[in-house]
Amino acid sequence: MRLLATLIAFVLAPIVVADTPSPMQADQKDPAKPPKIYVIPFGMDGKGQIGTDIHSSIYEKVAKDVKAKKPDLLILKLESYDRKRRDWLGDDTSREEIGRFDREDARNLRRLFTEELGDIPQVMWVKDSVGFGTVFALAWPHMYTAGDARLYGLARANEFTQHPDKEVQRKFEAAFISIVNGFLKEGGHSDVLGLSMIRPEKKLSVTFKGREIEWLPDTSGQIVVDGDEARVANFDARLAEDLGLSRGTADSIEDLMFQLGYREWDDSLTKEQDGTKLVGDYIKGWRAAWTDSLKAWGEYEQNSGGDSRAIARAIKALEQVKAAMNKYPAVEMRWKIRSGGGLDKIAVDGLIKQLRERSKGAGGSGGASGGKGS
Repeated sequence: MRLLATLIAFVLAPIVVADTPSPMQADQKDPAKPPKIYVIPFGMDGKGQIGTDIHSSIYEKVAKDVKAKKPDLLILKLESYDRKRRDWLGDDTSREEIGRFDREDARNLRRLFTEELGDIPQVMWVKDSVGFGTVFALAWPHMYTAGDARLYGLARANEFTQHPDKEVQRKFEAAFISIVNGFLKEGGHSDVLGLSMIRPEKKLSVTFKGREIEWLPDTSGQIVVDGDEARVANFDARLAEDLGLSRGTADSIEDLMFQLGYREWDDSLTKEQDGTKLVGDYIKGWRAAWTDSLKAWGEYEQNSGGDSRAIARAIKALEQVKAAMNKYPAVEMRWKIRSGGGLDKIAVDGLIKQLRERSKGAGGSGGASGGKGS
């Protein structure tokens, strides 16, 4: 019930409506001035999970860098997909991470760009998105996509709202839908759209009323977006543009700037001086720390039942796990996912305390059990 209370509190928190300046060239105070651009990646090189690769801790550092360098335009480049175009994400991203996201951190991250950087024009540029990244991107009113981009819904959402008590499950689902719609409302989008991107059985169509688009929760519209009860609503780049979710397609920064109306711009910060290096180094760093923490956990399990010297090694291993969690919140999130929510910094502290108490009188072997970690 603790999770439910957290979800409800999250939903009831006030929604910050986006009101950042327009990124369009025609809307600038000095349209003739070439803007200095600053690129901020959300995900890179196939690593773009919300809550781990995309976490507010690194973007707080990026925000400080932005304020120091004072660019005129922020280009937010999103690559966040739960699935490759043919296979599940490979490498060190296991299925347990796919579809997961930290709701509170995602909201904090959005707030960072509206409150801390809200005076700088921003444009969201989606290279590819499957899952919660799509919801996150749609919170920006000025959104463009690459020509081959996907804007796919949250196909695994139902897995994370299951509960043996149907009433509790209903509340989980309602809270989850409210969270998603909170992001969509910031971008000016309909609740009907959000529901169809979460619930496979919900249908979606649109009707054109002059220049306005009305989203309908059935197949009665002029264009049927989703009539399949086995899948959530998904969009490709062309459909997203036709239905007003995207303002256009761009396959390069040059294409994007032309779409915004600019013929000249200052790209001096994009040469290893914008958010690309900061974010890239962070993703490599947290994933290396995660791998190291797995090895350290193995050391803990191997030594936790031994004599005093073995216990000392087990304590050292747990301290390494905790250090990784302290440095990278993404590591703690991955451990909580892997352990079913039970292994966080508090739990690791508890294990260390138990081992220290045992070591006081341990001259030989002991019989402590390890936590759930693999």
